[in-house]
Amino acid sequence: MIVRLVCIFCFWAVSFAAQAADFRVTFINPGDHRGFWGEVTRTMAAAASDLNVDLEVLHAGRQPYEMEALLARRLAEGDLPDYFILVNENQSAARLMQLMDGHGSKVLFLLNNLTSKQKTELERRNIDVEKVIASIVPDNETAGFDMAESLIETSRLLQPDKDELRLLALTGDSTTPAALQRELGMMRAVAAHPHVTLLHSIPVNWSEDEAYRHTKAVLSRTTVDVVWGANDDLAIGARRAAEEAGLIAGKDIFFAGLNWSRRGMEAVKTSGMTMSHGGHFFAGAWSVVMLRDHYFRDAQGEIFVDVLFKMSPITPDNVEMYMQRLGDGDWNKIDFRQFCKSRTGNSNYDFSAEAILEAAGS
Repeated sequence: MIVRLVCIFCFWAVSFAAQAADFRVTFINPGDHRGFWGEVTRTMAAAASDLNVDLEVLHAGRQPYEMEALLARRLAEGDLPDYFILVNENQSAARLMQLMDGHGSKVLFLLNNLTSKQKTELERRNIDVEKVIASIVPDNETAGFDMAESLIETSRLLQPDKDELRLLALTGDSTTPAALQRELGMMRAVAAHPHVTLLHSIPVNWSEDEAYRHTKAVLSRTTVDVVWGANDDLAIGARRAAEEAGLIAGKDIFFAGLNWSRRGMEAVKTSGMTMSHGGHFFAGAWSVVMLRDHYFRDAQGEIFVDVLFKMSPITPDNVEMYMQRLGDGDWNKIDFRQFCKSRTGNSNYDFSAEAILEAAGS
């Protein structure tokens, strides 16, 4: 597989081209080559290599409206791919679909799907939504709930004399569906425990530095017992502020995050976090698997495939196994062909953590 890295103006384009590829895919990545969105690209590239797919990735670098600009420029270039993989980051899907109108490429929505309100508005404006042939989205609400429950249970076990538990929530942003669903799960857990007080729910724009600054400000005014971070970076930024305030993570204050990041795993291992939920960066690979099945019509004739998959928690009980199997970040060791319906013969996909661990350890 040939890897080509191109910098044009203010965005990065990475093209993974396979000779005589079966079909072509362009992914408009809302992030960059680092962190979570970098892992999404790397799992996607590994699957593309296994499945003989020509993959092009354009990075928006989390810049406002850059996804729309990237898509518009790519459409203007012509010679379009068979499929575009898009993300409804910051509720951008309607604008992206408006740009796609009149073009022949099909669309898969990754991690953040079109909302029902967006779909209704697009249909009202006679913009073709039939070109959206699939979506793959993690169960963010359950993950948000599990993270809060982990904090509440750990505090109960280690601080049994506390009558009130004061929770600070650091959310990703106020518009992206994944962020809103994780926050909803957290609030559902808080509502189930009368002794838990939600001090603040603060959007920090997925920024570790913002999480640090806001946590530092809150700690200067009041007591915080547990911190729920919408991802690992936010939990780690908050932990830094707490440690500067003289608090000991895992004893005086507890943190939970999400992403299965290397830093998150290390924090769980050293009691710096109660949990790192996640595994959803593998959705990059799963999207290519689904498109392969769609292209070769191995998806048992479905016109539209909507996959909602469960994420899984990394906890002190299983962190060693996850680090042993997945800690090296080498996704090329996984044969992603085994997840295609043409291989399994199943009517449903198995994108579970158990299946990932088995594939990584085989």
